[in-house]
Amino acid sequence: MDEVAPGLSVGTTADAAGADRSVDVVVSLTHETPDAAGPVVVDVPMCDGPRNDPSAFRRATDRTRAALDAGDRVLVRCSAGSSRSPAVAAAALVLHDGLAVETAFERVARHRTGVDPHAALVRRAVAAVEGARG
Repeated sequence: MDEVAPGLSVGTTADAAGADRSVDVVVSLTHETPDAAGPVVVDVPMCDGPRNDPSAFRRATDRTRAALDAGDRVLVRCSAGSSRSPAVAAAALVLHDGLAVETAFERVARHRTGVDPHAALVRRAVAAVEGARG
């Protein structure tokens, strides 16, 4: 688990299981419920790549942003922590901190090695940000 911005971490399934006191909210992007005792779990199953449902991406981004806005410490997690969770975290950072999309992705990649979001998820992030900004 890597903190990519104050209060926002990106990680894996295993990280969620060990996040009992270090986070308040786990935004889970896999199709399996994380074994996390303590934090609130927001379950938004997503697929990696172009099969990903745009409404699921938007829901995950909105829930992550809402938790950050409330001052919660958030872990966005997927299987490997390299594609889905960095893309959702970057989109939430754009909306929470007012960053440019490219800057948010760069920040996430600077703080977490192995970040390699699928191009379709980058497009979903841009669409989610544009939709939220209306």
